[in-house]
Amino acid sequence: MNKDQDKIYENRIFNLQWAGATSYDFDNFIIGENIDGNPDFYLNLIIGIAVKYLGHREIENLINSWTDNPRREKYDLGLIYMLEDFAYNKELGKRPVLESLRKYFAEKFLADKYDLQRRSLAIRQNQMYRLEMLRMKEILGVKPGRISKKDLERYKNLRLPEDTDRTNLEERVLDLFKTYLGYKENDIISRIPFIKFSFFESAGRVSLERSIMPASFAGKNQKSHGLRAFILNFKIKKRRESLDYIEKTFGRSLFDEKIRLGIERDLCTGGHKKSRLFYTRGITENDKYLDQDLNKKAIERHLLKFKANQASYMRAISLLSKEIKLKINLTSSFDEDISARGKLVPRLAYKAEISDRAKIFKKKNLVTDPSMKVDLLIDGSASLLDKESEVAIEAYILSKSLENNSILVRVISFQTVGDFTILTILKDYDEKAEIKKIFRFKTMGWNRDGLVFRAYRAILNKDIENTLSLILTDANPQDLKPLITKGFSFNKPYQDEVGVEDAKKNINDLRKKGLKIAAIISGRHTDNAKEIYRSDFIKIDKASSIARVCGKFIKKQILSIEKS
Repeated sequence: MNKDQDKIYENRIFNLQWAGATSYDFDNFIIGENIDGNPDFYLNLIIGIAVKYLGHREIENLINSWTDNPRREKYDLGLIYMLEDFAYNKELGKRPVLESLRKYFAEKFLADKYDLQRRSLAIRQNQMYRLEMLRMKEILGVKPGRISKKDLERYKNLRLPEDTDRTNLEERVLDLFKTYLGYKENDIISRIPFIKFSFFESAGRVSLERSIMPASFAGKNQKSHGLRAFILNFKIKKRRESLDYIEKTFGRSLFDEKIRLGIERDLCTGGHKKSRLFYTRGITENDKYLDQDLNKKAIERHLLKFKANQASYMRAISLLSKEIKLKINLTSSFDEDISARGKLVPRLAYKAEISDRAKIFKKKNLVTDPSMKVDLLIDGSASLLDKESEVAIEAYILSKSLENNSILVRVISFQTVGDFTILTILKDYDEKAEIKKIFRFKTMGWNRDGLVFRAYRAILNKDIENTLSLILTDANPQDLKPLITKGFSFNKPYQDEVGVEDAKKNINDLRKKGLKIAAIISGRHTDNAKEIYRSDFIKIDKASSIARVCGKFIKKQILSIEKS
């Protein structure tokens, strides 16, 4: 979009506000955005109507009063939330079309395709997110589900009385904020300017015209060198703090810091150049200073579900183990051992006269290819939160069934939290498939799949052609951080086609190196799965059906390794 088109687009937004206010006698200082971060027709009309009843100077002065408050984003969202309710109810009788516009606005907010944006809002401003969800559901007549008493009280009372006007707006807003949003006056940002560099990001609901240019931070006589050093030191401190958080939450680093940084430097390039990598074996019982509680609760959740349907899950392990064994019988070799039972060995028959415990038989033992390995990569993003225990149980059933057939198996979970993409080895090749090890799996954060597949290279063995990577995922790559683009182009949100294409590209790079890749999909994103995994995937709805649904599929994947 060129500058002339930008100006035309901007004028359309402003015209909406002027139409709502029935006046051109003010400068636009605020732009209402919908959940996808684009200017919204309904919200900008509502802002104009609010100006009509409450005055543009009064609203602007109110917003400016918390400009330097570290919680200003919360108060911005809170004000827009209150203005929308007030203006809609005030003007509905004069403009009945507002009802249909409001419903469309609510439908868009709750649409499945904006799940990433809603989660972003929930993480950044959870209190306002909960209020917005209640209002949008009420607009559409959807049952709100369970609501806490505090949320219900806040929802009922965080609204401007009908007789609010220019003279009492500020007093009433601040009183409501103090009662329900914990408002406190705080101008720390004006006194500690470096905070502006990293403190605020768009929440995807409102855009305010505020200058945060570095030139405004320092006084004329202040030395910029000192300020830059201060900011740099602050950033280094924040990076260290974020790494400490990742270690505390996920476990100690698999590599020493120099090696980890080297891997990061090699792999976090192009669209991922602002990302970071972390590898770990997870939190063990000996890691007393790490977040044991998070681990403990995850294990308890999964065990509770497993025990509730244990017979079915154990049957699935037994059936899948047999399915895999049948395939291996066709493709593997046998060794013969002397045994107390089996086929008689005539030359040893005399020993039966000496002892009734003599080993005079021979027995065939299945010998699988010792170089064959299977990596189970488990998607640990929050989009699978409602299926977390199902996914953990699926991983256990698969790893136990493969182990029962003497196939080396490794279980790795992955997720992206903040700048870090984390790979956690829950079970290594030389370890038993213990249920509590695998049940340390927990869902949180996002899934930057393209970077996961890059990061995976660092822990792949050299005999890559004898390895099957089996990925348990919902095939829906999403991350809060964008994909970095070259030059002066806008960065691209890491979701939908962008996320899928990035995952596909990095999967194909692994295929070219000789790695066999397949996926077991939970959820409805089968179109994404076709793009990323071609025909090498299967969809599953519940863990107990994994043997029936996935038996032939897994046999096919194992056979593809043995034929290579």
